[in-house]
Amino acid sequence: MSVIEDKEAIRELFSEYCFHMDDRRFRELADLFTEDGEWITSYSRARGREELATLLAKINPTKESGIVRKHFVVNSLISITGNTATSRASYLVFAGKGHGPEPVVAGTYVDELVKTDGGWRFKSRQLVHDIAAGELGINLR
Repeated sequence: MSVIEDKEAIRELFSEYCFHMDDRRFRELADLFTEDGEWITSYSRARGREELATLLAKINPTKESGIVRKHFVVNSLISITGNTATSRASYLVFAGKGHGPEPVVAGTYVDELVKTDGGWRFKSRQLVHDIAAGELGINLR
């Protein structure tokens, strides 16, 4: 793969992450990480796919809550060195519950990535919440 193809594959990974998160498919989302991959925020941390899937199911709104969320990723900067990469990207999350969407969190993803036989995977994904608001947001405790 060329650098351009690798960057496009990494951007696809970012999109898969968002769709899996919004669809509450946390097991599939965890598979986007390496076996020992880490998901890191100021309020929580998970290492490994099983722990990650369990944590995300716990801290995200359930389907029964009626809350629908949509994640968006923009402004991605990706630096590739062989089979590893680092990236920074801005994200914005909107949520709604029977009414119009409300912005609930915006920030920066800081990633370490590894190219595996199955494609690019997150070695670590750190979420830096720059702005958090609204009752439809995430549990920052």
